[in-house]
Amino acid sequence: MIEIFERYWERYDSWYDRNREIFLKEVELIRRNLGEFKRGLEIGVGTGRFAVELGIECGLDLSNAMLRLSKSRGIEVVKACAEILPFKQVFDLVLFAFTLCFLENPIDALRSARDVLVNGGRVVVCCVPRDSKLAEDYMSRRDSPFYSKARFYTTSEILNMLKEVKLDVVKTDFEDIKYGRDVFLAVGMKKYKN
Repeated sequence: MIEIFERYWERYDSWYDRNREIFLKEVELIRRNLGEFKRGLEIGVGTGRFAVELGIECGLDLSNAMLRLSKSRGIEVVKACAEILPFKQVFDLVLFAFTLCFLENPIDALRSARDVLVNGGRVVVCCVPRDSKLAEDYMSRRDSPFYSKARFYTTSEILNMLKEVKLDVVKTDFEDIKYGRDVFLAVGMKKYKN
């Protein structure tokens, strides 16, 4: 999967300029559900578009080309696999902005994200759910090198994944992009240890 992002990074990044209105709606959905945070990490930071807009200073990805662009946008970048994060408990926010559908093992990635959170920290997952008309559109497009390889999940599957890795689901939200309830967001919190 990483080869696609490495090869088509310019096409990926230019989507945000061509679809600025959609991107800003996605940013607003995430922003209104972030709350305050001191140190944030975006898994699958790509070219840094979400991290920059949301004030997340650290981003992780496997694509060298995308990491270079993220770094040029002021993001502290780390090349690493989402399933094995090279951090201790240093973040109070970990964001997956349209990333889970591209991961080989989303459960391991969510578990790893939970492990780098301080107690009370949050994992925010934002995605196009499989049970949406927008996902149907994306899955039917044969011309997209990105979404032709993606695995979409239903809202229930996302919530179950968060619960499976022992994150308390504290909030869910949707954004209407094209058809209504096109983008789903869930916030999972790491419990305080007694």
